[in-house]
Amino acid sequence: MTPPHLLQIVPSLDSGSLARATIDSAQAAIAAGGSATVASGGGMLVPMLLRLHGKHIDFPNDRNPLWARYCLPARLVASLRDTEVSVVQARTPSTSWIAQSVARRLKVRSIATLHQPFIGTTQIARFVERRQTNADALVAVSDHIATDALARLPALESRLETIKPGINLDRFDPAGVRAERLIRLAAQLRVPDDCHVILCAARDEPGRLTLIQAIKQLKRDDVFCLMLGQVDGMTPFEKELERQIVQADLLGKVQIGPYVDDMPAAYMLADVVVATGGIRRGFSRSLVEAQAMGRPVIAEEGGGAAEAVRPGITGWLAALADPGSLAQAIEQAISLSNERRAELARAAQEHTRQNYALASSNKRLLALYDRLSGGD
Repeated sequence: MTPPHLLQIVPSLDSGSLARATIDSAQAAIAAGGSATVASGGGMLVPMLLRLHGKHIDFPNDRNPLWARYCLPARLVASLRDTEVSVVQARTPSTSWIAQSVARRLKVRSIATLHQPFIGTTQIARFVERRQTNADALVAVSDHIATDALARLPALESRLETIKPGINLDRFDPAGVRAERLIRLAAQLRVPDDCHVILCAARDEPGRLTLIQAIKQLKRDDVFCLMLGQVDGMTPFEKELERQIVQADLLGKVQIGPYVDDMPAAYMLADVVVATGGIRRGFSRSLVEAQAMGRPVIAEEGGGAAEAVRPGITGWLAALADPGSLAQAIEQAISLSNERRAELARAAQEHTRQNYALASSNKRLLALYDRLSGGD
């Protein structure tokens, strides 16, 4: 296999699933004897990329996608003057459009990574989404996304591959989390004692309003819901969440928390981990990580997050946008006996090992890079 010289373009390396997937792919390319360059707007994971001996290029991508497409590729290619590139991978619709232009200038091939189904609501958004399909190869991160893409554009079948993100099972191992980490994090997040902890870990996750209403319907005083992911002040969506929490009279029971780097410890604090968003969700890294830590999980039906759950075995599926159904699933999760919880934990960890190991997903990505780079 020819060592890949990978260029990835992503809006930021601030936090979240996109940034983590970018770092994982960079690490795979470097471990295979190649190199990895990431062009992004920067973020807290840039030092991690540099520690892997990857290269970072500052790449502002916060303007109109039409402006970015016609102005940024030339600037990026100029920044790559001393950098070897054999394949270009993009992580969002707008960066995919840029990546295709960069790849043509460098005379290499491009990959569009589909992290979400086609959900554009404006003419420009839909146009930019469709431009992804001009890439030399497309990677869907879930069966849900692949099915959505092929239903809209059947001709993509020969260029579309489903490669589900994997996770580092050495990092997400409950045996590696010591008590002092849990105590420190619980104090930092102000988690009350003697409460069932419900964790929702994705920032600006669609459907969080449904979760707030579900907590209200539980009518329990021994429940604490923690919504993690806030970075450098509240987004407009998070401000709306705060308003909904106050309106539902759930102050002290539902809390918006910060981005947490020590997610293994955060999952260990939780009695159940919830992912909302339904059909708008392409994938849920948090549900996979939580199952690796032996935690029960809940997802809404119909999207990529639901694919990670084995209903009745590792967790539950709630009806889409249905607070009552979600509340019922949460009630079941926090009412598990110790024996049933241990049984579920074993099943969840085995499910993760078999289907979401990082080594397996990296192997498939490296094979794709090799094919596109002209390897055998």
